[in-house]
Amino acid sequence: MNQAELKSNERELIKLIRFFSKRGDQLVATGELTEEHEQLTKACKNLETQLYRHAENRAAILDKRQRLERIIDDKAQCPKCHLPDMLKKTGVAANEYGWKSNTYRCRRCNTTFTWNRPNNPWHMVEFLERYIQELEQQLQNEQPEEMRQHIEGAIPHLQDSLFRLRPVLQTSDEEVAALEQKEKEMGKLIHQFKNYLLIEKIKLDTYPEE
Repeated sequence: MNQAELKSNERELIKLIRFFSKRGDQLVATGELTEEHEQLTKACKNLETQLYRHAENRAAILDKRQRLERIIDDKAQCPKCHLPDMLKKTGVAANEYGWKSNTYRCRRCNTTFTWNRPNNPWHMVEFLERYIQELEQQLQNEQPEEMRQHIEGAIPHLQDSLFRLRPVLQTSDEEVAALEQKEKEMGKLIHQFKNYLLIEKIKLDTYPEE
């Protein structure tokens, strides 16, 4: 079980759980384990398992989310020299639609620019939807035959990208929303159980068994 996946409040509770688990083992060894402490020990072990399972699930969901956020490959080129090899990413900018795009500086031309595509799949979906609408509008106007064929060929490919991307993003959004709800529930449980164990620990320190 990976301690690194635990949050600070989860690690604090694990320490308290381990304290009572060790105490339970000691009472078993001396034959002094009461039914009350046995129930507490079982509750502690069950919660410890639950905490680690939740932490592993959270890490898996967030890792998948981070990988999804990085799937967009800019293929950016300098608008001056039209080459990509001397570009350095300098930040992120948002346009009038709220779409976030990467900003670059070309070390060859000393030119700073914002790339004309979103840097994440969520905004890319919105970009593609708008781009497809614009292409469909162009088809309604007079176009050279070569341009018309190009547009007619491009639209299905763009629609296919949307078709494959939308469900992936929807699944990820649903997983993150469910995780956020679970985090609230676990946070409340951790707070309550931690306070309970602290009180029990104070009782042990204040009233030692005779």
